[in-house]
Amino acid sequence: HPGQLRAWDSEKRFILVLAGTQGGKTSFGPVWLWREIQRRGPGDYMVVTPTYPLLTKKALPEFLRLFKRQLHLGEYQHQQKVFTFSVEQNVAMFGAAGVETPTQVFFGHAQDPESLESATAKAMWLDEAGQKKFRLGSWEALQRRLSIHEGRVLLTTTPYDLGWLKQQLWDPWMDKKRNHPLIDVIRFD
Repeated sequence: HPGQLRAWDSEKRFILVLAGTQGGKTSFGPVWLWREIQRRGPGDYMVVTPTYPLLTKKALPEFLRLFKRQLHLGEYQHQQKVFTFSVEQNVAMFGAAGVETPTQVFFGHAQDPESLESATAKAMWLDEAGQKKFRLGSWEALQRRLSIHEGRVLLTTTPYDLGWLKQQLWDPWMDKKRNHPLIDVIRFD
């Protein structure tokens, strides 16, 4: 729909998608991340939700529907909470680079910022990032994970409260009169 298309067309580094319940946010996340993987090449990517139970309710099933069932890209290892592209798919997509560097999508939750450390991600999708359990410390840890590759982030959420999301993304975007060099906010009406 038009809101998803605006988010798709955005080239900003931080894309905040705000919408109400059943607005098409979570179904958009895997498609956006798939495109980022195609653009950025083999390596590590992340999907993060406020809690692990929330991940298993919607974000993970939507991700697996596209990456595993429709595109047949690889397998999800439940214990490690990682989706790994098969060697054949990685090579088909990235050639010789796909032989040397695996492509993995790590799944995490934002209740414990320390659990998100020690990764070097190329892009990430943060679902329901506006919930109170998605902590500011987790947002800061995730930005560190993206620093080497200057990776992009899609944040999809219902606007729950006036926490860090408003202070770190919405307010700077508004201060620049909706023309921030790094941040784009798209509201699905």
